[in-house]
Amino acid sequence: MELRQLEYFLAVADELHFGRAAAKLNMAEQPLGYQVKKLETELGFKLFERTTRSVKMTAAGESFAADARRILAQSEQAADTARRIAAGEAGVVRLGYESSCVVSILADFVKLFRAEYPEIDLVRVGHSKQGLIPLYKGDTDACLITRYQRLPKAFEYFPIMTDQAVVALDAGHQLAKRESLSLPDLENVPFLGYADASGESANRFMAELIEHAGAEGVVRSEADTYVALLGLVSAGLGFTIVTESMKKLFPAEIAYVPLSSPAVKVDYGLALHKNNQPTCAEALRTVAKHLASIE
Repeated sequence: MELRQLEYFLAVADELHFGRAAAKLNMAEQPLGYQVKKLETELGFKLFERTTRSVKMTAAGESFAADARRILAQSEQAADTARRIAAGEAGVVRLGYESSCVVSILADFVKLFRAEYPEIDLVRVGHSKQGLIPLYKGDTDACLITRYQRLPKAFEYFPIMTDQAVVALDAGHQLAKRESLSLPDLENVPFLGYADASGESANRFMAELIEHAGAEGVVRSEADTYVALLGLVSAGLGFTIVTESMKKLFPAEIAYVPLSSPAVKVDYGLALHKNNQPTCAEALRTVAKHLASIE
């Protein structure tokens, strides 16, 4: 049984006249009659009662017509869905993100993407301490990242916003009132870093920044997340380096002082794998570019 046979059958069912049905289908009456007869033979029962003056549907034909209409409608819907997925207008996207993007760009990106592409299911797969590794392995389709340095050639990157690195100190610390701070100013203040500086780009950057400043004598405490780090800062255990967008966290307990030496600008943006992109990659690029234009 073919879909076109159902179309032929339903045309006759609607018109109850082979001549009018054939004209509606833009075909000759004899081939139409042959196709309906062939369908009846395949089904094993009559769909129509024919006389020289009239055509009537049988009870079985009426029942079959209802199901045939549903089948055709479902086939059209399936084809339309597949076309939209192929065109990048529907489907599923697995979005990864580094924890540093939660406060800065994640909410804006998700909100705009859902507004612009409601038929694409944006699945957030959670933040990863492995940085771009899940994207490289194909475990995610795209990733919101903090970029401190040039990315490997396997990725393409779309900047969304630029942020300034700041020093986070307990609001009661004697250095908290300064207009800016350099790393040498903090040589006697314990540095609070991540437990694993080999994962997210922010972790690697912070470790390298401290080492390049020659702050080898700084005592390092360790935490797993930004929130944990800032919690330790608010408890007066030392300082850490975050971006200015983090000011939304612990605003009463923590002073965020611009880092003047070295002065550091940080990019937040979207990363895609060049050779393993989802069909809706263009939708992701469009949202990233739109956000960049309004930041």
